[in-house]
Amino acid sequence: MAVLAFVAAALAAGCGYHVIGKGGGKQFIEGVGTISIPMFGNITGNADVESVITSAMVDELINAVKVDGNADAVLKGVVKSYELRPVSFSKSDVVSEYRLRVVMSVKFVKSSDNTVIWHDENISDYEDFTVNTSDISATRDAELTALRKIAKDTARLLRERVSAGF
Repeated sequence: MAVLAFVAAALAAGCGYHVIGKGGGKQFIEGVGTISIPMFGNITGNADVESVITSAMVDELINAVKVDGNADAVLKGVVKSYELRPVSFSKSDVVSEYRLRVVMSVKFVKSSDNTVIWHDENISDYEDFTVNTSDISATRDAELTALRKIAKDTARLLRERVSAGF
Protein backbone atom coordinates (compact mmCIF):
# COMPACT_ATOMS: atom_id res chain seq x y z
CA MET A 1 0.00 0.00 0.00
CA ALA A 2 2.86 2.38 0.74
CA VAL A 3 4.29 1.85 -2.77
CA LEU A 4 0.88 2.51 -4.33
CA ALA A 5 0.51 5.68 -2.27
CA PHE A 6 3.94 6.82 -3.42
CA VAL A 7 3.13 6.16 -7.07
CA ALA A 8 -0.14 8.09 -6.72
CA ALA A 9 1.70 10.99 -5.10
CA ALA A 10 4.31 10.96 -7.88
CA LEU A 11 1.55 11.09 -10.48
CA ALA A 12 -0.16 13.96 -8.73
CA ALA A 13 3.08 15.89 -8.44
CA GLY A 14 3.97 15.28 -12.08
CA CYS A 15 7.45 14.00 -11.32
CA GLY A 16 9.21 10.87 -12.55
CA TYR A 17 9.03 7.50 -10.89
CA HIS A 18 11.71 6.38 -8.49
CA VAL A 19 10.24 3.07 -7.38
CA ILE A 20 12.33 -0.07 -7.22
CA GLY A 21 10.53 -2.92 -8.93
CA LYS A 22 10.54 -6.66 -8.59
CA GLY A 23 12.79 -7.20 -11.59
CA GLY A 24 15.80 -8.27 -9.56
CA GLY A 25 18.99 -8.24 -11.62
CA LYS A 26 17.38 -9.15 -14.93
CA GLN A 27 18.73 -7.62 -18.10
CA PHE A 28 15.65 -6.24 -19.80
CA ILE A 29 17.68 -4.97 -22.76
CA GLU A 30 21.34 -5.90 -23.21
CA GLY A 31 23.32 -3.65 -20.91
CA VAL A 32 20.18 -2.30 -19.23
CA GLY A 33 19.29 -3.64 -15.81
CA THR A 34 17.28 -0.65 -14.60
CA ILE A 35 15.06 1.92 -16.25
CA SER A 36 13.59 5.24 -15.24
CA ILE A 37 10.10 6.21 -16.40
CA PRO A 38 9.45 9.93 -16.04
CA MET A 39 5.96 11.29 -16.59
CA PHE A 40 5.03 11.16 -20.27
CA GLY A 41 4.49 14.45 -22.02
CA ASN A 42 1.05 15.40 -23.30
CA ILE A 43 0.47 17.69 -26.27
CA THR A 44 -3.19 16.76 -26.73
CA GLY A 45 -4.95 19.30 -24.57
CA ASN A 46 -6.73 16.47 -22.71
CA ALA A 47 -5.82 16.61 -19.03
CA ASP A 48 -4.34 13.61 -17.21
CA VAL A 49 -3.98 11.37 -20.27
CA GLU A 50 -0.24 11.21 -19.61
CA SER A 51 -0.81 10.09 -15.99
CA VAL A 52 -2.92 7.11 -17.04
CA ILE A 53 -0.42 6.06 -19.71
CA THR A 54 2.68 6.55 -17.53
CA SER A 55 1.06 4.56 -14.72
CA ALA A 56 0.28 1.69 -17.11
CA MET A 57 3.90 1.67 -18.33
CA VAL A 58 5.21 1.48 -14.77
CA ASP A 59 2.71 -1.25 -13.84
CA GLU A 60 3.70 -3.36 -16.85
CA LEU A 61 7.46 -2.86 -16.70
CA ILE A 62 7.93 -3.04 -12.94
CA ASN A 63 7.66 -6.84 -13.13
CA ALA A 64 10.17 -7.10 -15.97
CA VAL A 65 12.97 -4.83 -14.78
CA LYS A 66 13.92 -2.56 -11.92
CA VAL A 67 12.26 0.82 -12.32
CA ASP A 68 14.62 3.31 -10.70
CA GLY A 69 15.30 7.04 -10.89
CA ASN A 70 19.07 6.48 -11.27
CA ALA A 71 18.87 3.96 -14.09
CA ASP A 72 20.78 2.54 -17.06
CA ALA A 73 18.09 3.75 -19.47
CA VAL A 74 15.10 6.07 -19.58
CA LEU A 75 11.74 5.34 -21.16
CA LYS A 76 10.49 8.65 -22.54
CA GLY A 77 7.11 9.21 -24.10
CA VAL A 78 4.77 11.86 -25.40
CA VAL A 79 1.04 11.49 -25.98
CA LYS A 80 0.66 13.08 -29.41
CA SER A 81 -3.00 12.57 -30.18
CA TYR A 82 -6.22 11.85 -28.31
CA GLU A 83 -9.10 11.52 -30.71
CA LEU A 84 -12.78 10.71 -30.19
CA ARG A 85 -14.84 9.79 -33.24
CA PRO A 86 -18.40 8.55 -33.40
CA VAL A 87 -18.70 5.00 -34.77
CA SER A 88 -22.40 4.29 -34.41
CA PHE A 89 -25.63 6.24 -34.10
CA SER A 90 -29.14 5.59 -32.83
CA LYS A 91 -32.18 5.71 -35.12
CA SER A 92 -32.55 9.39 -34.21
CA ASP A 93 -28.93 10.15 -35.26
CA VAL A 94 -27.59 10.46 -31.72
CA VAL A 95 -24.09 9.05 -31.15
CA SER A 96 -24.36 5.71 -29.38
CA GLU A 97 -20.72 4.64 -29.55
CA TYR A 98 -17.36 6.42 -29.77
CA ARG A 99 -13.91 5.24 -30.79
CA LEU A 100 -11.05 6.60 -28.71
CA ARG A 101 -7.72 6.57 -30.56
CA VAL A 102 -4.46 7.50 -28.85
CA VAL A 103 -1.13 8.06 -30.61
CA MET A 104 2.14 8.38 -28.76
CA SER A 105 5.86 8.60 -29.34
CA VAL A 106 8.03 6.36 -27.15
CA LYS A 107 11.77 5.86 -26.93
CA PHE A 108 14.36 4.13 -24.76
CA VAL A 109 17.51 6.17 -24.23
CA LYS A 110 20.74 5.07 -22.54
CA SER A 111 21.41 7.29 -19.53
CA SER A 112 25.18 7.19 -19.93
CA ASP A 113 25.39 8.81 -23.36
CA ASN A 114 21.80 9.59 -24.45
CA THR A 115 22.01 7.00 -27.24
CA VAL A 116 18.57 6.03 -28.49
CA ILE A 117 18.20 2.28 -27.98
CA TRP A 118 14.80 2.11 -29.64
CA HIS A 119 12.00 4.44 -30.64
CA ASP A 120 8.62 4.45 -32.32
CA GLU A 121 7.15 7.83 -33.21
CA ASN A 122 3.62 6.60 -33.88
CA ILE A 123 2.42 3.90 -31.52
CA SER A 124 -1.35 3.93 -31.71
CA ASP A 125 -4.28 1.96 -30.41
CA TYR A 126 -8.01 2.43 -30.18
CA GLU A 127 -10.93 1.25 -28.11
CA ASP A 128 -14.67 1.67 -28.64
CA PHE A 129 -17.05 2.55 -25.83
CA THR A 130 -20.77 3.02 -25.45
CA VAL A 131 -22.40 6.39 -24.83
CA ASN A 132 -24.97 6.67 -22.06
CA THR A 133 -27.18 9.50 -23.30
CA SER A 134 -28.95 9.81 -19.96
CA ASP A 135 -25.78 9.95 -17.81
CA ILE A 136 -22.79 12.03 -18.90
CA SER A 137 -20.76 10.79 -15.95
CA ALA A 138 -21.24 7.16 -17.06
CA THR A 139 -20.03 8.11 -20.53
CA ARG A 140 -16.94 9.81 -19.08
CA ASP A 141 -16.27 6.69 -16.97
CA ALA A 142 -16.55 4.55 -20.11
CA GLU A 143 -14.09 6.86 -21.87
CA LEU A 144 -11.62 6.58 -18.97
CA THR A 145 -12.00 2.79 -18.97
CA ALA A 146 -11.24 2.79 -22.71
CA LEU A 147 -8.15 4.96 -22.11
CA ARG A 148 -6.91 2.63 -19.35
CA LYS A 149 -7.34 -0.39 -21.65
CA ILE A 150 -5.41 1.36 -24.44
CA ALA A 151 -2.65 2.28 -21.97
CA LYS A 152 -2.42 -1.26 -20.58
CA ASP A 153 -2.42 -2.88 -24.03
CA THR A 154 0.22 -0.46 -25.31
CA ALA A 155 2.42 -1.04 -22.27
CA ARG A 156 2.16 -4.82 -22.75
CA LEU A 157 3.00 -4.45 -26.45
CA LEU A 158 6.00 -2.30 -25.59
CA ARG A 159 7.28 -4.83 -23.04
CA GLU A 160 6.86 -7.66 -25.55
CA ARG A 161 8.68 -5.71 -28.28
CA VAL A 162 11.57 -4.88 -26.01
CA SER A 163 11.80 -8.43 -24.63
CA ALA A 164 11.91 -9.77 -28.20
CA GLY A 165 14.68 -7.35 -29.15
CA PHE A 166 12.27 -4.93 -30.85
